[in-house]
Amino acid sequence: MIGGTSHNTAGAVMIIISSGLYVIMGWHAAVMIAYDGREFTGSQRQPDKKTVEDECIRALKKIHAIESVRDSRFRTASRTDRGVSALCNVVVFETGFKQDQLLQALNAASEKVYFYAYAEVGSDFSPRKAKQRWYRYFLAYEKGMDLDKMDRAAQEFVGKHDFKRFCKAEGRISEKKIDSITLTRLGDIVVIDLKGREFLRNMVRRIVAALVSASDGSCSLQDVRDALNGRDVSFGLAPAERLVLMQVEYAIDFIEACPPTLERKTREKRSEKMIELLFYDSLSARCGLD
Repeated sequence: MIGGTSHNTAGAVMIIISSGLYVIMGWHAAVMIAYDGREFTGSQRQPDKKTVEDECIRALKKIHAIESVRDSRFRTASRTDRGVSALCNVVVFETGFKQDQLLQALNAASEKVYFYAYAEVGSDFSPRKAKQRWYRYFLAYEKGMDLDKMDRAAQEFVGKHDFKRFCKAEGRISEKKIDSITLTRLGDIVVIDLKGREFLRNMVRRIVAALVSASDGSCSLQDVRDALNGRDVSFGLAPAERLVLMQVEYAIDFIEACPPTLERKTREKRSEKMIELLFYDSLSARCGLD
């Protein structure tokens, strides 16, 4: 018979049994993370490799938020390859750690992964089942690129298609639906935004490679259509380092926060990059570049 409830110092609920024993009940946390993919060999755990999942697990264990991957049911929303960054990926785990202290503690413990939002979710919540994913590719604009041709090629991918020629399916169903692809030129950069519920491995990078080929005349719109219809056509693979997972969207509300540990890291990194940018801006000016 249950005699009452209270809270332990970590924020987990303790149910007091009539015998005087305590049973600690945790909660299921979904936490939004960001990371520079160039710092890791990918997101998924690999033996003797520095990965995003390994860094998250190390930080969680360091603050005693979890004891093991298995017991905490640790999972990740989206796999990203080596070099691919994320402004928003999501990790899920069961913990007894106090909710309002979790982000502060994780950012203090982690070196290269940034934790900035959390939500309490049900035990049956699957981070893989997102409403939508948004990827952004930063493409260096080169003279001779025809952005109108690139956009026309991009629209061929919108809708439901079999993307077996544009991915590593790895046993998964290769028929997927892309909601939208938009192109925006920002000076010397072409920003390519792709949105859909799920993407297969290398799918975005192979699509981008096809768009580049279409823009410079290396392939035609018919070549793109033929590949989508199953013909064995390869357009190559765009570099991973320019790809960012921007958002993983769910029908739940996340509590966002920027604790002092995250604010300090963000300001330091931003200052470093600003100094680097100013250096190359000055060099460009001396070279007479626009």
